[in-house]
Amino acid sequence: MKTSLKNVLNTTVDKLNTLGADQCDVILSKGSSFSLSAQNGEIDKYKVSGAQVLGIRAIKNQKVGLAYTESLDEDSIAIASKAAIENALNSEVNKFESIVNESGDHFFESEFQKDGISTEDKIEFCLKLEEEVKRRDSRVQSVPYNGFSEAESSQYYLNSNNVFGFSSEYYQSCYTSALLQEGDESGMHYHGVIGRKLADLDWKACVDESLGHASEWMKADSLKTGHYDIIFEFDAFSEILGCFSNIFSAKGAMEKTNPFADKIGEKVASDEFIIRDIPAYKDAFFKSHFDSEGFTHKDLTLIDGGILKSFYHNTATANFFKQSTTGHASRGAKSALGISGTTKVIEAGKTGDSEITNGSYFEVHSLQGLHSGANSVSGDFSFAAAGYLCRDGKRETPVKGVTVSGNFHKMLLDLKLIGDKIHSTEDRGFFAPKLRFERMSVAGK
Repeated sequence: MKTSLKNVLNTTVDKLNTLGADQCDVILSKGSSFSLSAQNGEIDKYKVSGAQVLGIRAIKNQKVGLAYTESLDEDSIAIASKAAIENALNSEVNKFESIVNESGDHFFESEFQKDGISTEDKIEFCLKLEEEVKRRDSRVQSVPYNGFSEAESSQYYLNSNNVFGFSSEYYQSCYTSALLQEGDESGMHYHGVIGRKLADLDWKACVDESLGHASEWMKADSLKTGHYDIIFEFDAFSEILGCFSNIFSAKGAMEKTNPFADKIGEKVASDEFIIRDIPAYKDAFFKSHFDSEGFTHKDLTLIDGGILKSFYHNTATANFFKQSTTGHASRGAKSALGISGTTKVIEAGKTGDSEITNGSYFEVHSLQGLHSGANSVSGDFSFAAAGYLCRDGKRETPVKGVTVSGNFHKMLLDLKLIGDKIHSTEDRGFFAPKLRFERMSVAGK
């Protein structure tokens, strides 16, 4: 942590108090990144970037004003502080948003630091990814996506009740892809991994996954239109859950865009379904410690035994519903107060993987057009999918050119089987057992 940046926050809060703010808080986000991409044996993109932004929220007469500055000198801070007060005075009354005191500071400096690997080594690593994809299969027409990146970030928080927070992160990632062509047949896949240092990045897995699925989908065919049991690959299901995550938002409930707004205490999923938000989950790649209002992150049960137990709350939604915040406020330096979850974990069920994968089912790996084909209020969705028709846990037929459609809310209620082992997405940001959904609509040939 840089003491000079903490001093900037103190200076800003003092300035806002002098200008007459009833309450205020400030967020300072600082980050830097380095990225490379390779095409045709050469580095075609080399980007180094860095930014710092100070975001101000001032409350005056129950009105909220926002402002930000990318310059941290005293004059810029003074101008932004004055703008925040003026914006508050010119806004509508917001009687629910407030700065609430929580005692204690939050200090979480990442144990992970830059590994000292030279830029030349990173360039060599990036070039090797593309080279290996092409070397492994003569049918590779191109490697459309191929690169390496690293990023470090830190966030500072301070409010007028003197609650302070600091956290920092560092990580690296790489990705590659394969576009295969043979005659009129083609197949394409992309895969990425994340780690703390270059030695952690499993580049072989990137190559294997990209080539393996691209090769299979070259010979893939459509399914016959009908109803199929479906098991979603974990990254695919995480995408679907993210698309309908508004069902857990108290802000959505307050604004009447959450279809589960009146369903707290009601059955919304199968009896065995349990999902929790666990900010410091032991296997998660990123840990979350405090929210954007300075509240400590705590575990939260969202659905238990199929019953909706809680929404994500910030102080504004908590005041509206006469509840307590769950510590899930989200606000960037340039944005207004919102809500966001952390690491979602679906608890293991009682069914072994051999029973989960018994018989015939469609294993969905790749989704296209999910967000454009989804209605977050009704729960209806329709998206293009690729994967494998499987039997008894073995992939029998690669599949592409099909459309999966249904209703997410009904999916949760009709969930057939929940596996007894927890798995994770590639980025270790979502954890779940295998889930088998029965008789979903698949349009093909």
